[in-house]
Amino acid sequence: MLQTSLPIEEQLARLPDQPGVYKFYDAKAALLYVGKAKSLRSRVRSYFLKTATLEPHKRQMVTEIADIQYLLAETPTQALHFEADLVRHEQPRYNIKLRDDKHYPYIRINVQEPWPKTMVARKMQRDGARYFGPFTDATSVRQTLDTINRLFPHILCNRVITGNDPRACLYYHIKRCPAPCIGAINNADYRQIVDQMVGFLDGKSDRVLADMRHEMEDAAEALEFERAADLRDRIRAAERVVTQQQIVYSSIDDEDVIGVHHEGPYSAVQVFLVRGGRLIGREHFVLDGHGEDSEAEIVWSFVVQYYSQSSDIPDEVVLPVAVDDVESIRIWLTDRRAETGSKSRKKVRVTAPRMGDKRKLIELATSNAREVLERLRQQWLADQARTTGAVVELQELLDLPQVPLRIECYDVSHVQGTNQVASMVVFENGQPRRSAYRRFKIKHELGSNDVLSMQEVIGRRFKRALTGQLRRAGELGSWESVEAAPVDGTSVDGAAAEQDAEPEGGWAEMPDLVIIDGGKGQLNAALEILDTMEITELPVVGLAKENEEIYVRDRATGRALADPVLLPRTSQALYLVQRIRDEAHRFAITYHRNVRGRTGLRSALDEVQGIGPKRKRELLRRFGSVRGIRAATLEELAAVPGMTLKQAKVLKSSL
Repeated sequence: MLQTSLPIEEQLARLPDQPGVYKFYDAKAALLYVGKAKSLRSRVRSYFLKTATLEPHKRQMVTEIADIQYLLAETPTQALHFEADLVRHEQPRYNIKLRDDKHYPYIRINVQEPWPKTMVARKMQRDGARYFGPFTDATSVRQTLDTINRLFPHILCNRVITGNDPRACLYYHIKRCPAPCIGAINNADYRQIVDQMVGFLDGKSDRVLADMRHEMEDAAEALEFERAADLRDRIRAAERVVTQQQIVYSSIDDEDVIGVHHEGPYSAVQVFLVRGGRLIGREHFVLDGHGEDSEAEIVWSFVVQYYSQSSDIPDEVVLPVAVDDVESIRIWLTDRRAETGSKSRKKVRVTAPRMGDKRKLIELATSNAREVLERLRQQWLADQARTTGAVVELQELLDLPQVPLRIECYDVSHVQGTNQVASMVVFENGQPRRSAYRRFKIKHELGSNDVLSMQEVIGRRFKRALTGQLRRAGELGSWESVEAAPVDGTSVDGAAAEQDAEPEGGWAEMPDLVIIDGGKGQLNAALEILDTMEITELPVVGLAKENEEIYVRDRATGRALADPVLLPRTSQALYLVQRIRDEAHRFAITYHRNVRGRTGLRSALDEVQGIGPKRKRELLRRFGSVRGIRAATLEELAAVPGMTLKQAKVLKSSL
């Protein structure tokens, strides 16, 4: 729990009348919202006014605020820098967010190296390379790279370029590489190709084509007919690409035109990349947020997040609606342009035209955004229908008493009986519910006994289900939430850790189906322990790995039937079961690696009675290693801060 020393009224009274960034936290120290303001006092107080006209989700947010923190900025533009970084890295609950923005790929060209190459990068860095993007997905990157390689052949392999290789690779023979590895092209000519490639990606196609035509004419005059023919073919291919780029209007500036369509909790944004009056590309993005936000707020959130990671800031950003504090946005974009290493020092313009050619292009982008959101919505609905159908099919094939809306699957992981752990994953309506995942440290010490381990895990899980108890502090081997129990400071799968476990009673939620990863032995062990707790009506099955055989309970004997159920190989039910089993296995393996890694890092000092973290740290600081400690005399050991002669003797005898 977050301890706040002041009530909200006093925190509001102490806010300064200066620009900065503010952060709202709830009573559990969870970050709710990040915003920026010209005046922190005026902006933050506006949320709590009785006359405030807030959207429903913002009103709900205000009721949850328990603490307010702020960071002063010298200017509103600097505050915008801070806000962009915080929203991208901390993902507050009530901020509009780009979906999976950290996964958007870039094209990277390492122009700072002697023989530049193209590659796909997931993050921009200040390393002297040129970055183009972000792209919506890896497919669009591959398509762009393929086109660029056809127009501007360049190195695709990982050879060290010496010019002395005995033979070139296949790429040279299919005219995808000029083969500097065998000395077929010198560095200056190769650099010229790379410069043309960079210019083409920058949207400077007219200049690039003019240079290529001049180069072709020079080659023809020098009687280098083969090279001239190659350039001719490349120019024709480039012209076909340029012809496909629609002439949108007479402007010769570089512009990004943004269209937005929002529906329910999602918003789609279409960005038209206009360079020199041509539409050279377009990308779409989806924003997660609350449907009650205004279009201006959605546009603001997108601009801040998109251009905080974009490698290409144009001369003008054309918005569908006007946004507040447009001057801060303009200055920030100009600063970002300088940070990306752009040669242009022109100030970035931010406009929201109401008529004319630019307005027509905004409407076209908005129409495209609407189509994107509708296509994605249909895809989401299809996925939902498919998973729902799989759950219903599973009920029929396994003759379950009800549709298994909540399915739990258990798996055990260890290496030759050491560091034994187990996992429990939960799927609801055919989708993983990761906040309900649990992991167990096996308590028994009887070695590699998967049957006994599974019996222990099932017993512990359903004992808690019956009693409704939460995790007892300090209990060895008690269950840990994937959200609430991080390993070495981070939760498994990188999920954001919550401050508290599920509320009391949440652990008592019973599944509609339990899947045991194993055959009849593991299933019978689970059924035996469930019988002792008088849980006899719960559907429990065992999934054998080899042939995907499913063993079910014999209602007459209460144990596993001899003959397994074989689901149809092409059934959605089988795919769902396999997916759940694989997820349980992955989760168990991940936890096992963490536990094994921590065990492997233990020092011999950890086994010595009386040597705690502080003494261990001081000993290693003084002697460097356990070997150095062994070589030290009693007097040298006793002289270490925190050590005594008595403890030095114990340490010496133990090592």
